[in-house]
Amino acid sequence: MNFEEQYKTAFSHVQTAIDLKEEDFYHMKRPVHGIRKSAVILAAIICLLVACSVTAFAANLFGLKDLILHENSGIAPAVTTGSHDSDPDGSAQPTTLISLQGFSGSNEYKAAMEWAAFLATYDQDGALLAKVGNGPTGLPEKYSQYYVYTQEMADKLDEITAKYNLKLHRSIDVFDSKEAFYAQAGLGDFLGRNNTDCSPYMFDDGTFHIDGSSAFPDGQFMQYQFMDCKKGVFTDTLLNIGNADDYTEWSYQTSSGVTVCLASSPSKCLIFADLKDSFVTVNVLAGTAEDSGNITPENLQELADSFDFSMLH
Repeated sequence: MNFEEQYKTAFSHVQTAIDLKEEDFYHMKRPVHGIRKSAVILAAIICLLVACSVTAFAANLFGLKDLILHENSGIAPAVTTGSHDSDPDGSAQPTTLISLQGFSGSNEYKAAMEWAAFLATYDQDGALLAKVGNGPTGLPEKYSQYYVYTQEMADKLDEITAKYNLKLHRSIDVFDSKEAFYAQAGLGDFLGRNNTDCSPYMFDDGTFHIDGSSAFPDGQFMQYQFMDCKKGVFTDTLLNIGNADDYTEWSYQTSSGVTVCLASSPSKCLIFADLKDSFVTVNVLAGTAEDSGNITPENLQELADSFDFSMLH
């Protein structure tokens, strides 16, 4: 199986199952030029993460609020003003970004915030990107996993990662099955028997993303996106959580003995786990509203219990 066939096999069912809305996701865009294989798979990553638009907030320490890139980050115009969406009356819906790399105060969070602030003001008219077009950037391979197309951007990325002592992703693999992923990642079956139809990809440093689904005995079915960001590595993905006032949030000790943060809103639910070597975000593509999945607190806790977080390293 060649690379493109592997990509299609791994991602096709997710792309057809989710209504993707790119305007909801203020991702750290990556260039679609230069190395062809990286461009294809990174474009797929962007599409998959577009589906992560949610609504959120709560008030406890080290919860969802501690992931928000606050207004004083320098990217307030992209974070707290209206998005491209609007309510039926025409008013803009609020937009808030959160880090998937770790809570505020961590080096990973700070680096993501500074990189986002830089991109929010760089090449705003796209003139520099237009000059590069679909041709090679001329930059070293080390930048191929990031949205870097000028030497100035490369220098800024190096500056930020050096400041916070973070490594860069260098390569990425897509897997046909969770078994193949487990083998390369050196992990056991932490997804458990309830979690099926998985589409994993993993960077060379162990950071990984899985699109999967979970079916429970009571008939409840949930699709989710599982992101494990390794500490000490720079990951540039951010999540748009929409209105930061819509979540109910609580702590929960899972059956694997790991305490996680759970958050539910009418349209989406989230699970966060701050582990020793990584930070995990599970974005559940269903919410508490009847037309969005009718997810109960018990449902979300059951999903959290289905993952063995203690096996992750």
